Amino acid sequence: MQRAGLVDRVSVHCQSIYADDLRAATGGGAPYDAAYFSGSLTLMPDPPAALRAAAALLREGGLIYVTQTFQNKPAPLMAVLKPLLRWVTTVDFGRLTLYAQAAQIVADAGMEIIEDAPVPGSIDTSAQTARLLVLRPGGVAQKKRS
Repeated sequence: MQRAGLVDRVSVHCQSIYADDLRAATGGGAPYDAAYFSGSLTLMPDPPAALRAAAALLREGGLIYVTQTFQNKPAPLMAVLKPLLRWVTTVDFGRLTLYAQAAQIVADAGMEIIEDAPVPGSIDTSAQTARLLVLRPGGVAQKKRS
């Protein structure tokens, strides 16, 4: 942030998105233009609640950006193995989430998908796809997917 000259424009808060006092930690109100989940949304114990908590911190017109790798089709073996990897690698890779479930997570949060596209240069196969989802809080309609 210092090299980019953003020290006066960026504030970092290391706190659970589910924390009751999250708004107080940010000075109250809704100070942010955007929130970003980088491969972390499906690691959350309650993804729709995490989206709602982030939305509560956004100014009017603020957006939530999600980059996440989803399975395009069921993979029963991976569904079992993925959560077990944390015991071998100490990294929690979360649970297997199907791309078809992404729309339901967003709908359960009461949001609208305004953009949904593969991440350029990332995985996009019949088995998996890395997606960029741009969400608008307060909507339920969905834009077509590319």
